[in-house]
Amino acid sequence: MSDLQERHELFERHLRGELNEAEMERLAELLDSDSSARQDFVEYAQWDTRFADVLRETGDERGPLGEPDIEESADESVAERAPSTRERTPTITATRVMLVIAALAVIASIGSYYFQRPSPERRIARITGMSGSLRWTGDGGQVVRDLNVELELPGGTIEALTPDSWFELSFKDGSTIAITGKTTLTFSDRGQKELHLKEGNLSCNVNRQPSGKPMLIHTQSAILEVLGTRFEVEVGLSSTMLSVSEGKVRVKRLSDGSTVEVSAGHRVIAAADRKMVPARVPASVNRWKSQLHRGPKGTYGKWSPATTRHAAKLTAIPYVPRENRSVTLYMIGLSVVRAGNSPVVVKPDSRFVVRGRLAAAADVYFGIGVANANGEFAGKFLARQPVARFKDDSTFEAVFHLSDFGLDPSVRDRKHELPVKPDGRLLTCVWSFTIYNKNVGHSGLEITQVELMPPGKKKSK
Repeated sequence: MSDLQERHELFERHLRGELNEAEMERLAELLDSDSSARQDFVEYAQWDTRFADVLRETGDERGPLGEPDIEESADESVAERAPSTRERTPTITATRVMLVIAALAVIASIGSYYFQRPSPERRIARITGMSGSLRWTGDGGQVVRDLNVELELPGGTIEALTPDSWFELSFKDGSTIAITGKTTLTFSDRGQKELHLKEGNLSCNVNRQPSGKPMLIHTQSAILEVLGTRFEVEVGLSSTMLSVSEGKVRVKRLSDGSTVEVSAGHRVIAAADRKMVPARVPASVNRWKSQLHRGPKGTYGKWSPATTRHAAKLTAIPYVPRENRSVTLYMIGLSVVRAGNSPVVVKPDSRFVVRGRLAAAADVYFGIGVANANGEFAGKFLARQPVARFKDDSTFEAVFHLSDFGLDPSVRDRKHELPVKPDGRLLTCVWSFTIYNKNVGHSGLEITQVELMPPGKKKSK
């Protein structure tokens, strides 16, 4: 059965009052998530019942007659269901009339909620910082990519689409939240702030919340209850890691309802397969190496597993930066997955070693994202290796010293707030790209490994 046939069958059986509880939930989910389904339902109900005739004939008390004597197939278009003026108007039961009227009233209320532009009173937070590729969905399914700092939002879902993405939001009470890397977050405030973190990284600076109305953060494995604190959350498919830098956060594990309180300087991992015991945040490390052989999690680009001929790799894919739509980059990206979940700190005189391959020689750019110790965004930095250092159709090993990096152009509007150099900050993500050249074409950038080397350490083989 096609999706359209399923949709129309649900509509038809609802109008007859035949849906069970599970089917009613399915219909409600469909109408809630799909604006085209809501419009289709309104038109379906109007045509199928000849609603205009019903309104004119409600005074007729001769009793219900049968259904139309010509059955229409479930996959007919709405236009095909429209009656001609010469058709015999079918009659319907009084119960069905009431179902239609109730259904249309519900849809009308849904439509008024989803299709009206939000009034200023409903806007709950303001964008205070952003960079990279972002997408906000709200206002009845409205999708917006051209976001701007100072824009006020009425809640919704923000998606950071690339490892170098960053988005910061300030609520009316001054509480701030920020996401970095590939992250999906839904936020709302109807007298109580509520966030749903589907995946990725979230850092929060939450002012004291009203009594009995803590901020709630939902993940796939836990619920976090926040009264006022600074903390960072990292969500995987089956686990939630919370690190608290100030205050306390209460964590409830969904698998068994267990709860713990996590205080400043501690962290906990909520997962069904391990004990949920707070522990001190591990000491930081200053060395890190990518592990592409473990799979594509936390990557941006086309991932390929290792074979007998080559190591696992990421191949760059096209990306048009929001800041300059006239340029096409071929980019790869990696979230920094920490061994033992220890924070990775970039030290002065550290260097990054990038190994890969180029089909055609090109300038190779390398970027890093960093955060402060409390998880707050601390900037994006970029370095470049000129084309003269590379050869066509060959492997390469490029070394980027910390002194090579400058502030990324996408965050220069905040240069007075951000550090000049990434020294002493936590490494959150790395990325590399080449710029498309119409004369040369795509450089064919591939990356097999990225490594952060502390001062005085030899490179890994």
